[in-house]
Amino acid sequence: MVLSLEDVKHILVVGGGAMGHGIAQACIIQGYKTTIMSRTDKTLKWAESQIRSGPFGLERLVKKEKITKAQAHEIMKLLTLTTDFTEPAKTADIVFESIPEDGDLKKKIFGELDPLVPSHTIIATNTSAIMITDLASAVTRPEQFIGTHWFYPSHVMPLVEVPRGALTSDETLDFIMKFLNKLNKKPVKVNDGPGFAMTRFIDNFVAEAIRLVELGIVGVKEFDDMCKYGLGWTVGVFEMLDTAGPLDAWFHSISYIHEVTGDSRYAPPVLGRKLLEAGYLCKPEVKPGSKGGWYDFFKVPRKG
Repeated sequence: MVLSLEDVKHILVVGGGAMGHGIAQACIIQGYKTTIMSRTDKTLKWAESQIRSGPFGLERLVKKEKITKAQAHEIMKLLTLTTDFTEPAKTADIVFESIPEDGDLKKKIFGELDPLVPSHTIIATNTSAIMITDLASAVTRPEQFIGTHWFYPSHVMPLVEVPRGALTSDETLDFIMKFLNKLNKKPVKVNDGPGFAMTRFIDNFVAEAIRLVELGIVGVKEFDDMCKYGLGWTVGVFEMLDTAGPLDAWFHSISYIHEVTGDSRYAPPVLGRKLLEAGYLCKPEVKPGSKGGWYDFFKVPRKG
C-alpha cells in the first residue's frame, strides 16, 4: 500500500527531548493526532510543558494572536504521552524517531517498532549524521525508511533535510516531501552519506571555531561578535551551540563522520570533549541536566 496524505491519521514520535517535542508540536498544530513516547515520565512532562508554555509553545502563539486560547486547547487534545510505544505503534501511519545519536540504540528501537507498525507505515529518523542505509538495515521494509533531519527549534525552523537511503523508494521520498510541505516545512532532498550535507558543513565550521578558542587565538564572545558584526549572523557559533545544538549531539555526529570517512577535518577538538565530559552541553532550559554552555564554562556574561 502506498500511503497518501489523506491516509495519515496518527503520528508516533519516539523521543520527547529538544527535537522530539518540537516535531510533535509541528504535527498537532496541523491537526494530526500525535503520540510522544519517551522512556521517562519526567521527559514527557517536560515535553508537554514545552509544547504548552515553552518559549515557542502554544501560549506564546496565543499571546501573539496567531491562534486563540480555544484553538490551543483543542490542539493540546490531539497530543498523547506514553512510556511504551507498543499500542500507539499499531496505529501509526508515520513514525518520527528522535532519540540520542547512537546508531546501535536507534537500530534497537527500529527493530522493536518494525513488527508492531502497520505494513504501510513510513519510518523517518531524525538522525543528523548516521547513514540512512545503515539504520534501515534494522527494518524489514527499508523502502519505507527515510531520513528527516529537522533543525532546532524543530517546530519553528522551516528546513528539514531529507536524505534517502540506498533502498528508500521513490514513493516514500515523494510522500514525505509532500507531508513535510503540509507541515509548512521546507524539505530539501539530499543523498545518503555520513553527515549528509548540512551536518558536514555545520560540524566543520563549529570544529574550527572551537579549535581557535582552544589555541587561545580568540574567546567565545569575541568569536560570536565577529560572526554577527562581520558576517551578519543573528547569533554566533557558541551562542548557537548553547541555545540550539547540544554539544553532545554535535560531538557524536562529528565523531561519526570522522570514524566513517577518516577525514581529519572532522576529528573533534579536545576542548569539545573536555566540555562534554564536564557536563557543559548547552543552556539547561534547552537540555535538562546540563550544567550550562560555553559561556557558562568560560564564565562569560551573556547579554540580557
